[in-house]
Amino acid sequence: MNYLIVLNLQLLEQTIALITGRQNVEYSRTCREVYSSTIGQHVRHCVEHYEAFFQALTEGRTVDYEARPRHVLLENDTSEALDRLEEIHRSLTAFPQHCRSLSIRDTGIADDCASSITRELQFLASHTVHHMALIAVIACLSGITVPENFGVAPSTLKHRENA
Repeated sequence: MNYLIVLNLQLLEQTIALITGRQNVEYSRTCREVYSSTIGQHVRHCVEHYEAFFQALTEGRTVDYEARPRHVLLENDTSEALDRLEEIHRSLTAFPQHCRSLSIRDTGIADDCASSITRELQFLASHTVHHMALIAVIACLSGITVPENFGVAPSTLKHRENA
């Protein structure tokens, strides 16, 4: 599980680095070519998934990824986003190194599904990379320089190294 925590931390750090110093207008600019979405909307979406995970763990209840508040401030204000990303980073840094079971509700299913902390950390990493790739496209189309491997899946990076 340590690898998954490190991976999630790296993804958060890359996102923090990309939006640090950005003006709110860049962060919240709509990109027609990517579903009329914004960098901020994709950051908010990821942040709220992590927060749903941690809140459910803290409260000892089912993780419900669909029951997110969709805070507009988070998708329009870089300082709010950075505060929340840094809080998630702190939570992951202090995360216990053990695996236990938990239940999940997502994608419109009526019943809870069994899962584990390890599996959900895998999901969060994969989900975040996917949205980082969309953020990279929006950023590039907006003239924002993106680091070379931003939004590239770890498996793709490994494949490229071995090719």
